[in-house]
Amino acid sequence: MRELLTEHIGEIALLIYILYPLFKRFRDRQKKKREQAGTAQETTAKAPARREAPRAPASRQPVPDPRPASRPEPVVAKRPTEPDFLAAARAQLDRLKQETSRLLTRAESDPRLVRLVPALREDLLGRLDEIDRSLKSSPTLSTIVQETTVLRGLDALLRYLKTMAQQRMYGGASFVGDADAMADACYAPILEFARAQGLDLRTSQPVVVTGDWDLSIVPRFASTRVAPLRLPVGFERSLWRWPAIAHEVAHDFYYSLEPLDRELHARLGLPHEVELPMSSGELDGAWLRQLFGAWLPEVFADVVGTVTLGPAYVETMRRAFRNPSSPQRTAAIFQDNALIDEHPPARLRLYMATRVLHHLGRHEEADALWERWEAEHADVRLYYLPLGGQWVGLSDEALHSIADSFVDELIQGAWPELEGFHLRDIPGLAYLHAEHAEVERISDQLARGETVHAEARWIMAAAVLAAAAQPTLHDHILEAARRSIVGVGAKAEEAPPARRRPSGKIGETLVASLSQPNAIQEAIILGAAFTPYKRPRWTRG
Repeated sequence: MRELLTEHIGEIALLIYILYPLFKRFRDRQKKKREQAGTAQETTAKAPARREAPRAPASRQPVPDPRPASRPEPVVAKRPTEPDFLAAARAQLDRLKQETSRLLTRAESDPRLVRLVPALREDLLGRLDEIDRSLKSSPTLSTIVQETTVLRGLDALLRYLKTMAQQRMYGGASFVGDADAMADACYAPILEFARAQGLDLRTSQPVVVTGDWDLSIVPRFASTRVAPLRLPVGFERSLWRWPAIAHEVAHDFYYSLEPLDRELHARLGLPHEVELPMSSGELDGAWLRQLFGAWLPEVFADVVGTVTLGPAYVETMRRAFRNPSSPQRTAAIFQDNALIDEHPPARLRLYMATRVLHHLGRHEEADALWERWEAEHADVRLYYLPLGGQWVGLSDEALHSIADSFVDELIQGAWPELEGFHLRDIPGLAYLHAEHAEVERISDQLARGETVHAEARWIMAAAVLAAAAQPTLHDHILEAARRSIVGVGAKAEEAPPARRRPSGKIGETLVASLSQPNAIQEAIILGAAFTPYKRPRWTRG
């Protein structure tokens, strides 16, 4: 019997698989019949006896209607047709064109908004005109859906540009104008060089926007010529932050000149990403050199920042990166999942910046800054790499020799991407002896609280050096420096105030505006711009 079952086990399982659902359905049906029969008997037993109503005469009995009663037809939602989608897309397009045209008209007449004009005219209205032509050419349903998706993206872009415009017109406009002037001063030599050499830069100029985020820039934002320079809340209150604007400007140049990143990696023979090694046996000189491929954008930005601002840039790096309580952390190579992080160790970044200062002829400042760093971070003679859950020490001499060769190549080598120019030879970019003499001259004046007349980047460089020499005068020097920078926002704010209207007319206007959705939206945006930022506090419930 067992052999028979073993031989035909597959057939038996198949029969069970087929017959069991039929048997279960039959059993459930019988059970349901029994339950219905029991319910009917129970209802009959409990129902009270009713007296039979007297019958009407035969002649008055109604004749039953053989036709069944008509049932109400279910309400079915009407599916939108292709003309409905087209009409909705046209309505959204018309709204965006009107709002963009209004903001563009305002930007063309307001100096504080002039840097938004290219994005509004070409990146917004230009794309909206293309969609308009597409929707007028008998589009298919798939084309309408595709253009509607693009319209949603342009709607988000317009909202972002409106926020930037509000920050420039209200609440903190003076600081935004000063930061714009600093970014313009750092970028002006590069933009002028790009125009003269016919280099195709994707970004016209950075546009400062403040918010609750880390200092950063967004090159080629939303495929536009706008590069939002995002400054954190409180940025304006510390002199040691301002030179970092030169670092972010360098990032924008690096990514806006499209072939630069790709061709520079290829020319130096470096990969874009570097994976963590599997064992210490891989840590030879070739692998150490590959690390600089992952770090190249940050190294480039630090090199250009130092070339642009000289010792002031390196001084702010030293203050921003120092960590005397945990000196080994400044020499740690961090990871991003299975890859090497894009930021080099803080100690290595400062070392490379002092190497750039030597190329600029600032030998004394370079040696003094490096000695001060080493004194604050004593007994750090290695770099540390995470490997297998532990930290492995790497020779600092090996990394420093590779860093020297890279810095020398970036400073002294001719750049095919820059029409054969050297970085130091870009007109007006490098911090050389004449620029240092100018910075020293105005540094003493700022320390005395005087207003100076100079380029914005030299004003900030001088302020940093003056505050480093006399730290107790930091706030005094910062106030004098910002007073000396004539930002676009300050010029606009000095315009004569508008004539005050009687309070009764203002109240009437306000009540009338409440019936206009556009006016309500504008009031909400203005309220958000005027409201000072408060960091959220978390409390226990």
